[in-house]
Amino acid sequence: MNVHTCFLAGACAVMLAACGAPSPKTTAPAASIDANAPWHLVNEESRLTFVSIKAGEVAEVHTFNTMTGTVTADGAATIEVSLDSVDTAIELRDERMRAMLFETDSHPALTISSRMALDAFSEMEEGDRKRIETDITVNLHGMEEVYFADLFVTRIGPDKVLVESASPVLVHAADFDLNTGLEALREVAALSSISPAVPVSASFVFEQ
Repeated sequence: MNVHTCFLAGACAVMLAACGAPSPKTTAPAASIDANAPWHLVNEESRLTFVSIKAGEVAEVHTFNTMTGTVTADGAATIEVSLDSVDTAIELRDERMRAMLFETDSHPALTISSRMALDAFSEMEEGDRKRIETDITVNLHGMEEVYFADLFVTRIGPDKVLVESASPVLVHAADFDLNTGLEALREVAALSSISPAVPVSASFVFEQ
């Protein structure tokens, strides 16, 4: 999936008049972004989640705990996700996913990349949100696929931006040659079925 960002915030100043009467508040304009400074993913404030459906009707939410990422001055966004950090809330299932589905010994990471013009957001005030549409490239299990992404970009602080899914991206196991591993998981867990299609959602915080 591919990614993108940037913004900064102004502050309000209150000044006192000479005889003790307060003067009107004035608001400074939003500061422009530093076009030459890169942005870095804040791992502890970011999430990448996917929903699996087993036995036809049991849905469970899973996530990854370790990610790194940057957005360069020219708008190139790259996020790398450690597949060993998969978290399904069940340790045995985590181990099986690493070994049987993702095969992390030979494919340790998921990479998401994208590109966008960051200067389009340079005048956003803190709290402002914009919706963007872009293509993202996902590299997983030795294969690459391009998806359409519908995203929100929100300026959440003087030097922070939130990029999140406006709607999930639907990923199929066959896109990354994961069908064999998925079947192995189904068999070892003695399940009637595991859906080969999963909705994936992202919430990435970048800081300059």
